[in-house]
Amino acid sequence: MTFREAYTKLAADLGHIYDDREGSIIARYLLEDVFGVSFWSEELLHEGQIDQLAVMTDRLKTHEPWQYVGGMADFFGLKFKVTKDVLIPRPETEELVHYALPIIRNHKLKSLLDIGTGSGIIPITMSLKVDIEKTFAIDISDAAIKVARENNQLHHTDVNFLQVDFLDKTSWSSLPKVDMIISNPPYITASEKSQMHPNVLDHEPHMALFVNQDAMEFYQAIAEFTLAYQASGCVVLMEINENYGKEVVDIFSEGHFCDVALIKDLQGKDRIVMARKK
Repeated sequence: MTFREAYTKLAADLGHIYDDREGSIIARYLLEDVFGVSFWSEELLHEGQIDQLAVMTDRLKTHEPWQYVGGMADFFGLKFKVTKDVLIPRPETEELVHYALPIIRNHKLKSLLDIGTGSGIIPITMSLKVDIEKTFAIDISDAAIKVARENNQLHHTDVNFLQVDFLDKTSWSSLPKVDMIISNPPYITASEKSQMHPNVLDHEPHMALFVNQDAMEFYQAIAEFTLAYQASGCVVLMEINENYGKEVVDIFSEGHFCDVALIKDLQGKDRIVMARKK
């Protein structure tokens, strides 16, 4: 079997799970990520690769995300290692980074803290795209921090990753003062589970997806932390649940932040909130 034939077969198998176009795209990315060979190659797979492909196909048929099956995901034109301990990168988070980069450039910000970093995609990407002197990132999960550090090595960046429970206020005094705080925190409520696709609900880490009870708990904590421990002028930029834009804005407006803005994504959904400490 050639890689081209393997691609055709895998795309057909995935057609039972995804639409034809999506199945074809997944088959291409997966073959190239795992085997490092063009999906259109006439090179023959050896027996071990054929067995590996069969195992991957079986995993995909259970709706396991292809990024976990292949161990890699794309974000901002870069490749990142992913495991079931971290979320799969989303286009919405790319928009968060797109929005953050010119702010850093235009205001010559020199330090950054990412809260809830997961695989480290945000701080690593930003370290590669802008001139920033000090980059820090935290996550409650030891396993996620391990993946983030592997991505740090993969991209030869110098992000300082720390295992921290951000909702534990006693940890705040140990965190650095920075020019920007950026975050894609957990923001999905339990009532929204019924609307979620099984490949997300059954496979991605719930700790990184869902809030415990209060949809505002991380945003409230970020506002309090910034007011108590960050210098005047610190910019806060956060991805949000599209259903709670007003509530997040209210937290920062009532907290006497300035330049509070609710920003829509390319789909017209409320997706980002920006604020600045006076």
